[in-house]
This record gives sequence, structure tokens and C-alpha cells, in this order.
Amino acid sequence: MKRQIEAYLRARGAQYFRGHHDDEYFFFVDLSAGAYRGRLNVHIEVCGTAPDAVLVTISPDRYYPAEKAQWLGMLADRCNAEGSAVQVVVHGSCDPRLVGVQVRSLDRPADVAALAGFVEAAVAAGIDLFGRIAIAEIPSSSAVLRDAG
Repeated sequence: MKRQIEAYLRARGAQYFRGHHDDEYFFFVDLSAGAYRGRLNVHIEVCGTAPDAVLVTISPDRYYPAEKAQWLGMLADRCNAEGSAVQVVVHGSCDPRLVGVQVRSLDRPADVAALAGFVEAAVAAGIDLFGRIAIAEIPSSSAVLRDAG
């Protein structure tokens, strides 16, 4: 599976990095949603308990205020109920004032093409989710710029 992941990453043309373990890789995807600019961290690893399975985890370049945890949890529940192949998870952080959000997906791709389709679908789901979160966070007062002259 390691060779398939490396072949996919080379074919994608993404600059990628190896993780702390032999079967971990990650790369970044720039995100642009409305006024929000950010970067998604896409982490791909061979599942330790199932060496023919691949786990993809996608997280944004930021954490969210803990007071938004309930809203983020409801959004995650709604996304998870849609029957998508990805799972949205809201998690705590070492700072109790912040929470994180991740998109996770697990699959057993048969070849590089199947792996590419699987990872790209997970990335698209991450872009959609984090774009929706970013757009919802834009204050309504910043949406309209008034002419000062």
C-alpha cells in the first residue's frame, strides 16, 4: 500500500512529506472560500491493524472557539447523516478554549486509481465542509463594505 500512496502523490504532483512513521504521508491543499483563506492538512497513512486499508484525515490550519463546539457538532452530525463516505469529528485540544474539526475516511483501495479517487473524494468533502464553516464564520457586518466618501 505504501507504494500505491507514493505513486498517487507523485502523480498528483503535490509536494508531500513523510510522517513520523514509515507509512505516513501528508500534503497541503490551499482553501479559498469567500473571504477566508486557509490551508488544509491532508494526512494519508496505512492503517496499522489492516495493512491493505488507508486512512485519510483532513484538518484545517486552525482551531475554533470552544463556544462553537455545539454548532460544529450539529454540523458534523448533519454531514455524517448524509451518508457520505467521510466522517466529520469535532475534538478537543490541549487548550480548553479551542476545539478542532477533522474529516476522516477509511477505505481498502484495490489500485492507485482507486486510491486516487478515494483521496480526492475525501479532499473534496473537506474543502466543502471547511468552506461552509468559514463562510458561516464571516460576520455579516464584513459582508457589506460601505462607501466612506
